[in-house]
Amino acid sequence: MIIEPERKKNGDPEIGQYPDFDEIEKDQIIEKHTVYDDDLIRGTGQEWLMDGVHIWHGKFRATMDKRILVRSSASHVQMNFSLQNTVSYFPESHAKPFLKLRAHQHNLLLLPESNILVYWQPEQDTEAFTINLTTEFFFNHLPETHPLSGRLEKGIRENVPAFLSNKNLPVTPEMITTLHELLHCNYSGYHKCLFVKAKVIELLAQQLEQYEQLEAKNGVTLKKEDADKMFQAREILIKNLEQPLSLKDLAHQVGTNEFNLKKHFKVIFGTTVFGYLNDFRMQQAKDLLCQEGSKISEIANRMGYKHATHFTAAFKKHFGYLPNKVRIALIRFCPFSDYFIELATEFTERFLYV
Repeated sequence: MIIEPERKKNGDPEIGQYPDFDEIEKDQIIEKHTVYDDDLIRGTGQEWLMDGVHIWHGKFRATMDKRILVRSSASHVQMNFSLQNTVSYFPESHAKPFLKLRAHQHNLLLLPESNILVYWQPEQDTEAFTINLTTEFFFNHLPETHPLSGRLEKGIRENVPAFLSNKNLPVTPEMITTLHELLHCNYSGYHKCLFVKAKVIELLAQQLEQYEQLEAKNGVTLKKEDADKMFQAREILIKNLEQPLSLKDLAHQVGTNEFNLKKHFKVIFGTTVFGYLNDFRMQQAKDLLCQEGSKISEIANRMGYKHATHFTAAFKKHFGYLPNKVRIALIRFCPFSDYFIELATEFTERFLYV
């Protein structure tokens, strides 16, 4: 989390400051866009600050092999999503990290009232989301009987970090979609405040549900080496959407066999290889449909479908409605002259594909 960076007199890394929520009025939202261009970080950042919630999204590169000091004036809960690169959290006075998130991993943790050091692998593309919640906001949305409640309350009393899961969890396509919706919110003012808080609660529900489902599987775990292969397999999958590999070829590329690939992938991601691929394709397609000027035939091709009709059928099976319905929902953002074009598209696709 980087709010108002400044340079310490002794030349230490940049400093981030935990926000003062007392300065925020109810239903007020403060937004900030930052360009980082110094000897430590180069890239961009976006922030939203409102009553009880602070969100930071960064896309950047750490240009030096240094850690960043973040001051925390109060205990708070952080939902942390690492989309690219590896991030490590250190106590200010210790060399060993208490949290290390690899790309496509997430966790939820209590950060106590103390300074921490944050480290990203240098010279690598980094994308990260951190959502900071006041303890009041968080506990208002968590049942008192939930096991996590007791763990976090103990962390507050003892002023030590506490976690949703001892092992980081994989970011799901649904989480990526929700994060994307946060970034591309078209509301403003208190309407945006309502929307953002609703999406934060949705992400919280996704994190808790995923954790509880994995816990219900009797604590089946993998060796780090096998888990790393599954994350590598996921990377290969999403980089080859247009021409997906066979299970045999995918297993060969990550150094395992087809049986272990199917078994271990489901342990890590909670679904089959092609189940994950289909979910990711559909979520990506839905995001692309929201972009101005996108065409269904082009999206179908990018998602690996030779025929738009096959893509349309798969999209409807997954979401329960045709792809053009996403476009129709955006009419209120289009010039009125485009309205009839959208209606014609809806009529044509309904006639051809229903």
